[in-house]
Amino acid sequence: MLTTLVGMPVSDLDTPALLVDIETMDRNIAHIARTLREHGVQWRPHAKGHKTPAIAHRQIAAGAIGVTVAKVSEAEVMAASGIMDILIANQVVGPIKTRRLAALIASTGADVIVAIDNPANVRELDDAAAAFGVRPRAVVEVDSGMKRCGVAPGEPTIDLARMVDQSPNLRFAGLMAWEGHTVSMADHQTRGEEIAKAVGRLTGAADEVRAAGLPVDIVSCGGSGTYLYAASQPGVTEVQAGGATMGDGFYRALESPVEPALTIMTTVTSRPAEDRVILDAGRRAIDPSQKAPTLRGVDGVQGIKFSAEHGVVALDGPSEWPHVGDRLELEVNYTDQAVHLHESLFGIRDGVIAAVWPVACRGRMQ
Repeated sequence: MLTTLVGMPVSDLDTPALLVDIETMDRNIAHIARTLREHGVQWRPHAKGHKTPAIAHRQIAAGAIGVTVAKVSEAEVMAASGIMDILIANQVVGPIKTRRLAALIASTGADVIVAIDNPANVRELDDAAAAFGVRPRAVVEVDSGMKRCGVAPGEPTIDLARMVDQSPNLRFAGLMAWEGHTVSMADHQTRGEEIAKAVGRLTGAADEVRAAGLPVDIVSCGGSGTYLYAASQPGVTEVQAGGATMGDGFYRALESPVEPALTIMTTVTSRPAEDRVILDAGRRAIDPSQKAPTLRGVDGVQGIKFSAEHGVVALDGPSEWPHVGDRLELEVNYTDQAVHLHESLFGIRDGVIAAVWPVACRGRMQ
């Protein structure tokens, strides 16, 4: 059992192993919670990065009101861990998924919120809820500029909100959006202005729905790349930022003042040349496509390439160190690209294994 490793030095772990510096992660959690609290908005962090109920519970202990997930299967895992306030920030479509959602609510009593952006989905969710005798909350997803999911602000949002409100087995709860199109904007000022515009489309839509006579309790938006701006926009009630919990380099580049907490411990398995280091962590341990990891403690790294089982580190000159068998750490710069590949997260304090957390939402894609 991996739990028998608790209390042992981190060197007792085989590699590749995914390590969480607990104190750093907790500081990041405290920072996000404090920032949102100062702006008077609630925190419903997305779990798509860490996929781990134990971490979601730490976020709730710090002030989060619940958790955000992407799939019904993830909601099932969170509810089984005792987390009852769950937003599925995605469309739950088709008879299999809608009945599964209704069954989850009926069997656990979880207060699950689902996102909706089309009339047909309203009807099938209402039918599934009726079959199981439940009344889930629903939010209308608004397209605030990302051009992915969501209905346009104005009459389309009002009409869909009204349809949800009139459905006997659904409870209209409000609106949500994701201003993800702004994250790729390099200039900080431009990005801040565009986030404000996008969130303004959402909050404006909420005002229009209220003017049409419907209460809007939830206005949900904001990710780890936008929360510093989104939280300060008037009319927002909650923010979904979750990835910054691990202090990813991806989010630090977007001004988030968090610290790196997640690394992959890896072993040097070969030194075929003085300017090349081979690691036992490849693409099966981390996907480098969004933002590549960085190697800690090694000078002169020109770059790292990954194949399925190998990380190939190119140095800018000959070096005797590191040696075959040495342990090194790759700093994970985008949590979403690593955690889902591992069965466990190892919580570390002062070089000692303090916790072993199953990545319980790993593989939960339905």
